[in-house]
Amino acid sequence: MKKNPKKSKKSSKAEKKKTHVHKIVKQKPKPIHKTTKSHAKPKPAAKPKTAKKAMQPKAPAAPKVEFFAPKGTRDFLPGEMEKRNAVFESIRQVFQKYGYGEVQTPAFESLELLTHKGSLGDEAIKDIYRFTDKSERHLGLRFDPTTPIARIIANSPDLTKPLRWYYITNMWRYEDTGAGRYREFWQAGIELIGPSSQAADAEALQILMESLLALGIDNFVIKINSRLVLDEMARKLKIPEPEKIFRIIDKLGKKEEKEVREELKAAGLSPKQISEVFRLIRSDVSKMRNFPGVREMENIIKLTDEKYRKMVKIDFSIVRGLDYYTGMVFETFIQGGESLRSIASGGRYDSLIERYGGKPTPAVGFGIGIDRIIPILEERGLIKTHRKKAIMVIPVSEEVSGEAIKITASLRTSWPVIMCFADKNLSKNLEYASKKNASFAVIVGPTDLKESMVTVRDMNSGEERKLLTKDITDEIKKWERTKLFY
Repeated sequence: MKKNPKKSKKSSKAEKKKTHVHKIVKQKPKPIHKTTKSHAKPKPAAKPKTAKKAMQPKAPAAPKVEFFAPKGTRDFLPGEMEKRNAVFESIRQVFQKYGYGEVQTPAFESLELLTHKGSLGDEAIKDIYRFTDKSERHLGLRFDPTTPIARIIANSPDLTKPLRWYYITNMWRYEDTGAGRYREFWQAGIELIGPSSQAADAEALQILMESLLALGIDNFVIKINSRLVLDEMARKLKIPEPEKIFRIIDKLGKKEEKEVREELKAAGLSPKQISEVFRLIRSDVSKMRNFPGVREMENIIKLTDEKYRKMVKIDFSIVRGLDYYTGMVFETFIQGGESLRSIASGGRYDSLIERYGGKPTPAVGFGIGIDRIIPILEERGLIKTHRKKAIMVIPVSEEVSGEAIKITASLRTSWPVIMCFADKNLSKNLEYASKKNASFAVIVGPTDLKESMVTVRDMNSGEERKLLTKDITDEIKKWERTKLFY
């Protein structure tokens, strides 16, 4: 009986031990985070579940940002610039043939210069793009090149005259846009400074005619008038503010006659004066020879080359809107392009340089509206570009790029050459060469180069030839000559 308590004690301990083990087994293990050999950081503990929130509306997408060229201006990409430069060069050759040298003036001038009394006139002044710089100077973008050129002459009285200058440049006017009318536009023109003779006026007209003919335009007429005729008309009709009336008459062709008559009435002219204005500006030349300026205009026409005289006509309705003209004025119109109005205009301005502080200096000039004639030239297929077709050099991998660069440099002595890059595959680069209208594609590959050769493809026919790299220029030239006969 004595052993039983001991046994009971041991049994009790064993039971306790079993119970303890049992508890450990049944105890829920604590969650542990798996780790990797890279000792990744443990994932954050899961957030306690919460009640579902109501669906929130999505924030509106940010608006797409787009920027465009300002109203009345344009971007010219390479194809367009090639056409424009062909037009510029054609006109430039005529100007230079007559001994004119090119000038360039600043894009902006002092506003005081541009708005100087008696220079541009109210209509032109209101269209000036104007701004104030950081030093509080009032400036304006040039409205036309004649005013800045007058400034140069006024400040440089010792320049040897006559001066024959030309320009091909852009300028700006804040006016309504339309067909051939932009707020940034280009003009090509000449200024003949110093001579007061009618022969100088005839030279200006002849240069204009030859410039248009060089572009392929031959169905034009230059309508000329004289401010002397207009001044005499104002004197006879006792018009108190002639410049104001001239600017209204200048709107004929741009506005209906009825509208012009209404403006003349609003300007203070009587019905009789208005009727006389229209009678005089539509008179035959033979009935106006007693007016000053008419015989001079007839003589100016006679001084031009005989084959050009039929292209010039006296028209008493022509009034240039700028106040600085003093003698002959003219505008040019193309048959079939009347909607574009005048494509070139000019005249004599003998007092402008003096108004800017210079000595009295006679001058005559004109400007051709490039943006008005280019649509006509394009429509008639008259713009001829003479740029050689490019050759395309195509390395098939980066390892041959160095050799491709050397080949490109050697070919550029004879042609414009574009080198492609190996980040595109051969088929993509050949497609690009086709789109760029390349004449040949020179394919540079490692296998060919082991034999000092390249593969050349005629992009027109698809024919391919293997050529030695040292002979490539001469061989392509021979190939080109052969193509001319087939």
